[in-house]
Amino acid sequence: MDRAQLLKVLQDIVGAENVVFHPDDLLVYEYDGSVDRGIPSVVVLPGSTDEVCRVMAIAFQEGIAVAGRGSGTGLSGGAIAPPGGMQIVFTRMNRILEVDVENRTAVVEPGVINLDLDTHVRRLGLRYAPDPSSQRACSLGGNIAENAGGPHCLAYGTTTNHVLSMEVVLEDGTIV
Repeated sequence: MDRAQLLKVLQDIVGAENVVFHPDDLLVYEYDGSVDRGIPSVVVLPGSTDEVCRVMAIAFQEGIAVAGRGSGTGLSGGAIAPPGGMQIVFTRMNRILEVDVENRTAVVEPGVINLDLDTHVRRLGLRYAPDPSSQRACSLGGNIAENAGGPHCLAYGTTTNHVLSMEVVLEDGTIV
């Protein structure tokens, strides 16, 4: 499929306003908090797991490398797309879906901001302890991808110590 067809298919999945492809607009996505750089060929901002599945299936079919991106605050270059690659940005998937106080669990989308979850559950007498220095801006999906920590990790552990399960979209679009 040529570039115009690919862009059309992606726009049909997530909406034209959620596909970034103009070279000037892509510059915003060329870096994260690290020193690494890499301009993606296209950026897609899905709003649901179904949209992520469909976008991943297209990328897999077309042999396009994909990098996931949360808020882009990471310091390791984990959100940088490889040459010719696609970035899937999760900022639209930013809802706290459920908090179970009795079982001390929350179900969230990957674009939820770290501090927003902590603020939300503190009202319920709970706490979300991982606190990267970018806590006010970083997303939980990015925290999971990078196993983010922060000062509290000495007492409470890093992100991996606070995640019980995940729904994951694989490279071919399959959900596990």
